[in-house]
Amino acid sequence: MEEIIKSYKGFNKDMTCKNKQYEVGKDYEEDKAVACECGMHACEYPLDCFKYYPPSKSVYCEVEQSGDISRHDDDSKIASTKMRIGAQLNIAGIVNAAIKYTKEKVEKTCIESKSATAGNRGAATAGNRGAATAGYCGAATAGD
Repeated sequence: MEEIIKSYKGFNKDMTCKNKQYEVGKDYEEDKAVACECGMHACEYPLDCFKYYPPSKSVYCEVEQSGDISRHDDDSKIASTKMRIGAQLNIAGIVNAAIKYTKEKVEKTCIESKSATAGNRGAATAGNRGAATAGYCGAATAGD
């Protein structure tokens, strides 16, 4: 089964990108995808769109990327050979999507690690430093 990646794409106000016209609800396809070179680009992290399309001159949409995928090393930018343009989002929608994205990443990380720290540093550690530690340094310490 083909991987589908939910991401966010910026466009010029007329829904163009690199002289190509896009429309909400349509599917697009290119022959090749290499991040920052060719293919259709979008960002997994919604706020990364602002690096490429400033809010005062742009519109943003949720998109689904699939086909051949190429990732950028510096941020969440992805190039793909297939893209479906979803709903248009205003700035508040982009910010809410960024909050949701961050929350999902944090929850996934917590589930994968399945433990709080048991070392000397952490928010709820039993070592020497932490917000609720029983050692000598911490916000709620029982030490001196």
